[in-house]
Amino acid sequence: MISGKDSLTFSNWSRGLERVIHVLGTLAAVLIITIMILTTTDVIARYIIGSPLKGGVEISEILFLSAVYLGLSYTQLFREHVGVDLFISHFSPTTRRVLETIMLFLALILYGLLAWRGGEAFWASLSTGEYRWGLISIPLWPARLMIPVGVSVLCLKFIAEIALNIHNLLDRKKAG
Repeated sequence: MISGKDSLTFSNWSRGLERVIHVLGTLAAVLIITIMILTTTDVIARYIIGSPLKGGVEISEILFLSAVYLGLSYTQLFREHVGVDLFISHFSPTTRRVLETIMLFLALILYGLLAWRGGEAFWASLSTGEYRWGLISIPLWPARLMIPVGVSVLCLKFIAEIALNIHNLLDRKKAG
């Protein structure tokens, strides 16, 4: 149960996590805007001067990968991930919260594994000097770094939600 000083510590930690999530979400939005500008410029250059931007497609691919993973926790913060509540909507609020906590725990395990493997892929990419070959050569390690960073922050968000759900369930049980 979260109470007293622990509650204040959890609250501060949660607010700090939300700030990090907002920064990552903002960075993801900036990357998407950059992709839009890059793609628009590429199309205009292709039709006006007859030549695409050198490396535009390759850069867009890397920026897109980064934007997706950096935006995961931001989407979770507002509970905007796709969900199907056809059956769960018929359960009591307590049962729904228990099921949500179980699903968050399962998601934590799966995304934790993705963060771990993503970290390994980043390290291998950095160690070997992996590049994306195309019209220009682009190092892949910065984009590969965004996978474990984005997914790790998502895992922290899952942990915060699990802790809050358990706290609320225990408070409800105590009150009831």
